Amino acid sequence: MAIDTDKIVQAVMEGSRIREEKGIIPLFGVYLSMISVQYYNKISFGFEKKMGDDDFAEKLLVKAGQECGYATFQGVRSSWEWDEVVKPMIEDVEDQIHCFVSIAIAFGWGALVVRELVPGKKLVIRAKDLYEARGYLDVYGQADAGKCYMVRGITAAFMDLVYGGDYPDGSFQYTAVETSCEAKGDPYCEFIARQAAC
Repeated sequence: MAIDTDKIVQAVMEGSRIREEKGIIPLFGVYLSMISVQYYNKISFGFEKKMGDDDFAEKLLVKAGQECGYATFQGVRSSWEWDEVVKPMIEDVEDQIHCFVSIAIAFGWGALVVRELVPGKKLVIRAKDLYEARGYLDVYGQADAGKCYMVRGITAAFMDLVYGGDYPDGSFQYTAVETSCEAKGDPYCEFIARQAAC
């Protein structure tokens, strides 16, 4: 069975209407919240600017994205919604990554597409309209380097979850780079995850 992204997105959209009194959304085995992307970007890019050492701040932000993606999508994969809606679509282990991408789209992270997947070795995700790239451009203008730290981190996290060993010890087995970014003026953002060097 092919992965039905529309069905997955619909399940997330229907489930997101359920809100606790504090605005928390219990969905796909995790607690989600609706926050302004402008707020997220202000915190992330403000942190980067205050650190002064863009490389160190970048590493921390990507690591936070990877850890967040690893825990979040493990919760997603352990949920009853996954078992009911998603699992029947999965024919091989690689299909999990395609399903993770569909859920990330439903979360509103952008238009993500798996461009290449070499089992256990390489994942290439291409994306348009990511909130980090747009947000950076809106506030700071064109960047010299990629600015999509969250999606870069989750690209590696997807590989960790599928090929990195049992949760929770399989994290940070993969790393990702952002080879193109709309914040730099590129036509799309692209992320490549490979196994981390020992």
